[in-house]
Amino acid sequence: MQICLGISAEHYMVLDTGRGPDGSGVRILASNWIYDAIEMVGLDHLATLVRKATPLGAASQPLLLTENPSPNSRICGDPESELARFGHNEAYALWLGTGARRACAFFSASSPGRIRRNLVPAAQFRSAYLLSEMTDSAACAEPAHPLSERERECLFWVAEGKTTDDVALIVGLSANTANRYIAQAIRKLSAANRAKAVATAIRRGIL
Repeated sequence: MQICLGISAEHYMVLDTGRGPDGSGVRILASNWIYDAIEMVGLDHLATLVRKATPLGAASQPLLLTENPSPNSRICGDPESELARFGHNEAYALWLGTGARRACAFFSASSPGRIRRNLVPAAQFRSAYLLSEMTDSAACAEPAHPLSERERECLFWVAEGKTTDDVALIVGLSANTANRYIAQAIRKLSAANRAKAVATAIRRGIL
């Protein structure tokens, strides 16, 4: 967030590109995007934008610069149109290389020209450095999937907007048992409530 604000951007997202530099198998490492934007744009579309990201050390050019954004425009199916729909009218996609691990950072703003282009290269290197710190500390982190299958299943249905009674009916448990699994998932993810547990699980690729 500090890097984002430092270049006068409003939104950030860091994507682990998974299996390689082609953007396949991406997952979100960090983001302040609203949930609806992530759902509507979709990881598949974000993966296509990853392929256009600026390499480390290269001159930074906007991935997207919508000169006359229209808040009433319809989603057209292409990633750029969908990004503009959610107020990402200026965006930069930046490769973050940290050895074997590859990631991409998106910085965006609602107003074209808002982002301080001359500071984007420094933001790219700072982001790459932070990612390398995350990689170095990964061995000390808790397991990537700390939830049991039942806990993950119950939390998945919570993420779909189901109540405890709904979850119990779907997975074939009593309401008390379903609630216990959900509570255990919240505790294991160190979350304050269900909504934060769902957000954490999505960010970590558990859901």
